[in-house]
Amino acid sequence: MARLELRPKDGRPLAVILLLIVLLSIYLFGVHWWFVAPHLDFYTQMADLREQQQRYARVIGERPAIEKKLGEVRAYEQGNQAFLAEADANAASAGLITRLRQSQTDQSDPQRCSVINTSPFTGGQDELYMKVIVQARLRCDLESLAAILYDLENGKPYLFVDELMIYKQQTYVPPGAKRVASPLDVRFNLSGYLRQPGKPAEAP
Repeated sequence: MARLELRPKDGRPLAVILLLIVLLSIYLFGVHWWFVAPHLDFYTQMADLREQQQRYARVIGERPAIEKKLGEVRAYEQGNQAFLAEADANAASAGLITRLRQSQTDQSDPQRCSVINTSPFTGGQDELYMKVIVQARLRCDLESLAAILYDLENGKPYLFVDELMIYKQQTYVPPGAKRVASPLDVRFNLSGYLRQPGKPAEAP
């Protein structure tokens, strides 16, 4: 049986490989994790901070233009006639009642339409802007009612009519007498918005 003999020159490549493995292990566990890796992490953090600094510098540079835009928005909001002009809810409620009575006077004959009752209402839902609501009750014929509602909803500030309920009143007409159209009993909510933040509705 032939015996395998190893010559000195045959062990040199193996020794070189083993030496490389040892040196690599020393580098990884003795140099890289203790010295190189922390420095690489430090450089990464520095690059992130430098990027944030540049971004903030751009934002600061744009500040004059942003402030100018905000000023234009504020000026537009102050001149926006969509909101009620009053400063608080009580004054706004009184203003809505006055607006309703003025519309009734301008758009109808007092004999054909009259405001029976008005009262502020505070049970509305929370919204982005403060909403002011007045409950109104009128006794009108259909033509006068249509003119008043159109006038209220197509002027400025913006007013809204909802919860509209119309009841037809039954009146006794003697035999032979001329039948006259009975006035309608009308009830609705008249609302508008103040230029003040309200309480946003909670998400379901």
